[in-house]
Amino acid sequence: MRWQQPITLKVTVCSPVLVGSGEKCNALGFVPDRNRNTVLVVDEHRLFAALKEEECEKFLHWLEDLISQENRPAPQRARPSLNDFLPRIKKSAEWLRQSKAVRYELRWCEEIERADPRRRDEFIRRCREFSLCLKTPDHRPYLPGSELKGALRTAVLVELLTQTHQQLNQLVQGISKLHSDLQREPQKSNQSRQLRQLALQTEQNLLRSGQRDAHYDLLRGVAISDSQPFPQSALRLYAAKRLGMSRDVTVFTEAIAPGSQTVVTLSLARPDRWMEKLGLTDHSGWLNWNQLAQALYSHANAQLEFLERKFPQLRQRINQLRNLNSPDAPLMRIGWGQGYISTTMTYPIRTQHPNEYETLRKIMAELIRQYRRTASNNFPKTLWVVWTNNQAADLFGWIQLMRV
Repeated sequence: MRWQQPITLKVTVCSPVLVGSGEKCNALGFVPDRNRNTVLVVDEHRLFAALKEEECEKFLHWLEDLISQENRPAPQRARPSLNDFLPRIKKSAEWLRQSKAVRYELRWCEEIERADPRRRDEFIRRCREFSLCLKTPDHRPYLPGSELKGALRTAVLVELLTQTHQQLNQLVQGISKLHSDLQREPQKSNQSRQLRQLALQTEQNLLRSGQRDAHYDLLRGVAISDSQPFPQSALRLYAAKRLGMSRDVTVFTEAIAPGSQTVVTLSLARPDRWMEKLGLTDHSGWLNWNQLAQALYSHANAQLEFLERKFPQLRQRINQLRNLNSPDAPLMRIGWGQGYISTTMTYPIRTQHPNEYETLRKIMAELIRQYRRTASNNFPKTLWVVWTNNQAADLFGWIQLMRV
């Protein structure tokens, strides 16, 4: 397989982006600094190296006392927090800096920084843990190539499924049959596996000439590098809520702030004999940035249109993103907070076969716990959004790609 000249793409963050590491920082791992509107993420090894022996013993006794309260009713329990312990030994956030016990400093997002002190203090008080971005060893966030390629793959699949009516019809027929089987044998244990198999077979038919082996995949001819790391200062701390939930639940996450920029390298194979050998000759046009960009552009517009209908309170922000989207500089949605599959791969079913889309929702409501409370025309029921000033302020996960 021969490759074309690599393409450099500039990546601009358009809304807060979190590609998570799967880890969280709890209240024993950070200390808020109200004087500077920042959060200090602590290096535990350096912290305990800086403490005197009697101070370490005080910490252990304090922690043991809190652990002994586990049997008390929840409202009476005190949760361990480094911010509560440090004043007991007359230490502060500034002492952490001077002792070089800080991994990195994290600013609050601009909306919270600008909020009145009472509201800002409320956010600080409620933040007991936050999700962590994927970062380099020196704490700089980056976008993994696998995440970017996965989003690109989804856009290509949606475009192919939209254009290939025969394959789309086969998919919706499979959904209808699965629903009939589920009604006939509701206790049948392999229905979830059959649903996954139906989606996998559709993907194989579109991208692998019906083969299971990844060796036959069209996207073998597409390679995307990890991004260059962003500066650590690009990280901000955000509050997030789920629109559509009956309970008031706020979570916190660090994310890459809008306006941050980086670059990635896109490599495309030459559409030569390897495609003919794999039976993919009719897909050779996809090994071209312009066609890939067009798929991303169309898919982003479809996602934004759906989100606007489902969550009209976000219309202004959605229109801002829509105005940024263009065939030459398409938007892509990545990372945390994207919503359920109804905003991604199922777009052709939703638009061309709405009855089967409702059938799919019913199947998922029966098979997957998180979908059981959804209702007709209310799928997905919820969506994670940035939450400030007692309202939804932004979406998560939008970036823009532009050829340099």
